Order: sequence, then structure tokens, then C-alpha cells
Amino acid sequence: MIPGGRVPKVKSNNMDKGHFTSVHFQRFKALRDYSITLRRFNVLVGPNNAGKSTILGAFRILAEGIRKARSRNPTLVPGPAGDTWGYQVDLEGIPVATENVFFDYNESRPASVRFRISNGNELNLFFPQRGACYLHCNTKTKAVRSTSQFMNQYNVPVGFVPVLGPVEHEEPLYQRDAARLALLTHRAARNFRNIWHHYPDNFDEFRTLIKATWPGMDIQKPEVDHSGKDAILHMFCPEERIPREIFWSGFGFQVWCQMLTFIIQNKDSSLFIIDEPDIYLHSDLQRQLLEILKSLGPDILIATFHGNHY
Repeated sequence: MIPGGRVPKVKSNNMDKGHFTSVHFQRFKALRDYSITLRRFNVLVGPNNAGKSTILGAFRILAEGIRKARSRNPTLVPGPAGDTWGYQVDLEGIPVATENVFFDYNESRPASVRFRISNGNELNLFFPQRGACYLHCNTKTKAVRSTSQFMNQYNVPVGFVPVLGPVEHEEPLYQRDAARLALLTHRAARNFRNIWHHYPDNFDEFRTLIKATWPGMDIQKPEVDHSGKDAILHMFCPEERIPREIFWSGFGFQVWCQMLTFIIQNKDSSLFIIDEPDIYLHSDLQRQLLEILKSLGPDILIATFHGNHY
């Protein structure tokens, strides 16, 4: 399915980003005391309940903590040895089961996840009790007291592919902030056209990938339809010169469009995470996904049932 046997490279701009080098879990879900080392390309392979989702879930919580730290200054929050500077992380809306954070369901002792960065700094998620989570910054130099200091010491944005699904038949035109949030949540499929309507900068690169990886298909930018009571978005996909709305293009193509969307939109991240692409993609597309990811700028972390293609 790859014309000429090669997929166009995704151009990224993350030369100044840091990298995650290791993660240490302590009493976090099924991991009592466990560490992993991260490299350029990482694959977690195992059956259900092996701990793959636990590892990825910790990064999802961290991503929310980083998002907050990039927008507001730290405050005094609970820490293992008393109050310390950090951030309260809102667990609501994160697609991770947080009611059973503690190892063996024992809430008598806190849980924690420590992320080590390539510059020697660390980020620590601290769970002192059910429903509570705090992000602490452990630096080798000056302590973090502002958003600018955080961004300078922890330039490690995390991107991931959310839960994918069929696109909406009629997708209302939402505000830009709704599209931004959709990039991070399970509502992504329901806001697919809004994402490209509000964030079109990389659309040409996305379209090039679609044409290179799905022969005979093309895709156009979203169009706003004001003919009804409420504005809705259409997105047409010419197939052998016959345009049809993406809703009618088939689930496989819809999922592939979403997968490439999140790859493109997160190409400047430090780490990019995909949870079990086997569920959505047949083997040919998995091989193409691998080629695309190998040329991507961020480090890669994939969880999968089978490691054959990776």
C-alpha cells in the first residue's frame, strides 16, 4: 500500500526537547516497586492485566500535570515529607481508572510515580489518598517557582492517541477550546473535523500522508455548512475523483485518518504514546504506522498484544 515503498517523513521541531529516561513506580496500581528504562523506540508487549495500561495511564496523568504546570505557578501542596511546591492534578476527565491507584487496594500508604528526565531532573506524581494527586518537581539546579522556570527545566510535552471510534454523521461546529480538549480525550472522534478546522497548520502534511498510505484516497479541509439551524462541518474525501463525506468512507479509513491526525498534531512532543494499535489497524497499516513512527521526532512508546511488527 506504500507507493514506491516509502512513506513521507513527518517533519518535527523538537531538537530542544528533553527525553524521559526512566520511570519508577511505587505502590501504584499493580506495580509495587517497578522501574522501566526508556529509549528512542519502546514497545510494551503482553496480555491483558500485564501492566501495560498502568504504565501508559501514569503518563496520561503526568501529561495533565504538565499541562497545568505550563499555565500556572506552583503552590504549596502535600508531599511525602510535608508541604512542598508543586501542582494539584485534577483526575476528573482523565481516561484512567483512578479509584484503585493503590497497590493491592491498600490505601494506608501513598503511591508514587517518578519520571527521570535526560537533564537529570525528575517529575514525581504523589497520591496520598484516594482522588488526590500532586505533581512535584525535583531539579538539580534552581527550584521551580514559575511557569517559565518549569518550561525551561521540563520541556517534555507528552502526546498520545486517545480512544478512536467512528466520526459523527453531523458534527456541529464547536469553539476552538473544545477542539483543543478533544485532542486529549475520548471525545476526539466526535470532534475530528473540528480539530482540523481550528488547527489547520499541518493539514497539507496530513493530506500527503493520507494519499501516500491509502492509494486512491484524498482528503479535503473541513467546510462549514450554515444551511441549517446550527453550523455543521463537512469533510470530503475524493476517492477516484468521486467526493464523499468522511462519514461514508468506512470505519477503517476513519480510524487511519484519526491516527495520522494525532501523529501530526503531536509531532513536536517529547514522547508520543499509542495504546494497542492492533485493535484498530490490520497488519498492512500497522507496518505503515511503524515506518511513520520511526521517522517521527518524538520518542515512541507503544503498548501491544503482539510485538511482531514492532
